[in-house]
Amino acid sequence: MERKEVFVDGKVYDLGLKGMDDAISAEKSEGRTMELKVGPTVFQVGVLRQERAVALHWTGMTNVRNIVWQRFVVLRPRRPFVKALSCFANSEEDM
Repeated sequence: MERKEVFVDGKVYDLGLKGMDDAISAEKSEGRTMELKVGPTVFQVGVLRQERAVALHWTGMTNVRNIVWQRFVVLRPRRPFVKALSCFANSEEDM
């Protein structure tokens, strides 16, 4: 399944194609929108002992050679129960 992420004005949108189109149309500034195709993702689970939390992590390569997409979700037994972050990052391969 092909998925798309869009970077608009410093935020990552992964709300499906309808949400992505809405995010792009809502952006008023030119030149600040970038659409990247994200390939198959790798999923990992970890434990954060100091936080007493479970961390879920997805990583996927994009159609730009040195850019990867990452999503982090942290599940905790206190408020906020769920913390999530999506971002694009430089891959270590070219650093």
